[in-house]
Amino acid sequence: MDESLPRGISRRTALGLLGALTAGSLVTGCRKTPATTEGLMGDYSLTDWVADRADDYLVAHRGVGDIFPEHSMESYDAAVAWGAQAMEISVGITSDNVLVCLHDQTLERTTNLKGELGNTTYAELSEGWLEVPRLGPHWAQAKLKVPLFEDVLRKFGGRVILAVEAKDDRAYGPMMALVAKYRLEQSILIKTYFKSERIAEAKSLGLGVFAYFTSPKEMTPETIQSVAGQLSPRTDAIVVPNSGPGGYLAASLVDAVVATGIPVWPYPLHRRSDVKHYRALGMQGAVTSNIGYLRGKTEQVTTDQWAGGQLVAGELTRDPYDERFAVNWGRGGSIGLNAVGTQHFLTLGNLGPITSPVYSVEFSASYAVLPADPLANLTLAFGHADDEYYEHRLGASNGYHAILQANGELGLYSHSVGNRPGTKLAVKKTAAVFRGEWMRFRLDVTPTTLTWSRLDQPAKVTVANKAFRGGYLHIGRGSTDGSLALKALKVTRTP
Repeated sequence: MDESLPRGISRRTALGLLGALTAGSLVTGCRKTPATTEGLMGDYSLTDWVADRADDYLVAHRGVGDIFPEHSMESYDAAVAWGAQAMEISVGITSDNVLVCLHDQTLERTTNLKGELGNTTYAELSEGWLEVPRLGPHWAQAKLKVPLFEDVLRKFGGRVILAVEAKDDRAYGPMMALVAKYRLEQSILIKTYFKSERIAEAKSLGLGVFAYFTSPKEMTPETIQSVAGQLSPRTDAIVVPNSGPGGYLAASLVDAVVATGIPVWPYPLHRRSDVKHYRALGMQGAVTSNIGYLRGKTEQVTTDQWAGGQLVAGELTRDPYDERFAVNWGRGGSIGLNAVGTQHFLTLGNLGPITSPVYSVEFSASYAVLPADPLANLTLAFGHADDEYYEHRLGASNGYHAILQANGELGLYSHSVGNRPGTKLAVKKTAAVFRGEWMRFRLDVTPTTLTWSRLDQPAKVTVANKAFRGGYLHIGRGSTDGSLALKALKVTRTP
């Protein structure tokens, strides 16, 4: 179908389709809803957004879920401040029918409470706060509250497009009643699973639809065509997972969904390189949990911010939503890379891209637990053209890695696409690493040379090599065991 977006839907029509709602349930679900209908807070519509957006538009995922507690008012505020014109909003409902913004139907993952949201009163929910340990201890102290859906509509309705999803079907009717109350039908998308009957209902109302797949396994030629046949390129989107055997969604699936002509948005994107990858394959937009960083709106810094106890935009683990790769927060502005059974690297997008022809990088490192293999190493990878995830022997990127093995060998290596082992440039024997010992390192880069120094010894290696000069850094532990702490990271640029 390819209908034009209507200029509005009456409250009577919307409420009529919600049928099962009673006046009493509406009052409870909306928390003291006034009897009169209130006007639109802003006048930014889906039609406006579609007309405004270029081919590089982004939708905010859980606000800025990579660095703020997801679905907090503060997370939404940050997304809008960094230029979000559209955000996805998860809507849940308490046992006493109050609509709140929360992704899960259980409380443990993102709050300090336990149990099911549907068995918790709003008063009980208000006693707790949002708590996402992987984001850092700062947020446990901030004690941000789970926001009311109505407050989100009041603040952002008509200012940005809201893709609203009822995570509990019991919340759908009250959610739509609030949308109708504030006359925001023109300013929302109905976010729903690709198999949902809500798609047909939303299209009968003339509403835009955000139809999503959760797994590549669901994306067969039949399911892709089935969902596309219900949608319009003028008002809707097919949203697909940013995942697959090689990391990204398989190119064959991308081609199949792009060929439908419906806008396709991968989710959730964390890296600038992710956006570049999917745009090259014809995707017209993306859903991101790091919109400020991807849009280049966040500050490029010269030192780490770890003493603040929170991740900042551009600091990226292998999967920013996965607790397995979360950093540990230590004392004195230190962090720990302690993932079990896997290498553990942190992309330092907040420090890049470095464009100066001459620069240096300094940091301190210490092992609380040494790796079992004396050849295992700590690593600073550099010279990368983009912020694609790095770890040893992936053979996925061009650049260099400066290492110190546990046996004390200091080394400079290059790596390139398809070259998994890497190429040795220079090595030097230094003292073996001891548990609990803080070591200090410095990398110096000029247009023609590379120098890697261990300052606590002292010892260094220098090579003449100008093959790669990209501006992104990665730091980490190239072993699948051990506990590596880092602190005092600094970049000095020379024009």
